[in-house]
Amino acid sequence: MKMGTRNSNSETSHGTRDYCVAIRTLGTAGEKYQTLLDSLVAQTLPPKKILVYIPHGYPAPKETVGIEKLVRCEKGMVTQRSLPFVEVDTDYILFCDDDVLLQKDSLEKLYYSLEQYDGDCVAAQVFHNIDDSFFHIFKSFVHSHTLPHNNSRWFSIIRNDGAYSFLRKPITDVMETQSAPFPCFLCKKEVFQSIHFEDERWLDDFKYASRDDQLFFYKMYIMGYKILIHLNSGIVHLDAKSTKRPDHALKYFMQKKIGFIIWYRTIYRIAHNSNVEKIKAVISFSKRLLLDFIFLPLEVFYYRQPRYFFDFFRSIWSGYVYVHSEEYKKIPPYDAYLKS
Repeated sequence: MKMGTRNSNSETSHGTRDYCVAIRTLGTAGEKYQTLLDSLVAQTLPPKKILVYIPHGYPAPKETVGIEKLVRCEKGMVTQRSLPFVEVDTDYILFCDDDVLLQKDSLEKLYYSLEQYDGDCVAAQVFHNIDDSFFHIFKSFVHSHTLPHNNSRWFSIIRNDGAYSFLRKPITDVMETQSAPFPCFLCKKEVFQSIHFEDERWLDDFKYASRDDQLFFYKMYIMGYKILIHLNSGIVHLDAKSTKRPDHALKYFMQKKIGFIIWYRTIYRIAHNSNVEKIKAVISFSKRLLLDFIFLPLEVFYYRQPRYFFDFFRSIWSGYVYVHSEEYKKIPPYDAYLKS
């Protein structure tokens, strides 16, 4: 796949360290949200503004540090991360979910990594409880085709089948990456604006939507920007997810469908791909489907969902129908803004 080149306008000096915080929330994280606010104002590099983006109709959180500003917006996992952010008047934005904790020097570490490695965006590795036992790796592979790799340049790689691989034993605290966790990352505002993440709001139309992080960071990567991941920033994900029990059958169907759409959109249907690259992508995804089918009985047994056998085929067909629909064709291509 042909990558873009970094826009010369993005190669700005790191002389200023001013930043605004953009928090994505529904206002339900409670004490964990208060913990985030407290940790932001305690930074050795404090933010210029704390902006809290909350959907219309949701009550304002009672937790406060007295300086944050609430901004009403439309609801959506992608929507709340793809706003114009006209309230941001700094060169950098710290994007946060409402359930992370930063250490006092976390922002210093993120800024230093951008300066040291000439990065455009740096994300915190907040999932520190990665289990590299054989059982966990096998389970991750069966569920999402996640695999370890040995390429020491990259922490994570997006493969031709649309899944990702990660470096099992990193040797440095800061690495380049093709995707990253979404809960907390620092990004140049002009780089954020250049990828037009608002084009990916189609994902918000799906229940049990997932992989918004991959859609965001991989888009930045193919446009030629340098994404970093900091493995020792001190930032922790407190995980304030809902305790509602999921509909496993619907969740399985939607995640398989979304998996197909993301592969089609971000790997196969890239305008800069040659016919040979498209054939390679189809072969890779076909192998993924074959392995999915081979291991399908394990998922059926684990979740006690016999209908997975039917939904496996139905989800792929439904994804295929969606990417050929008039609705989908109105969405700009994933690499529409890639400069050759």
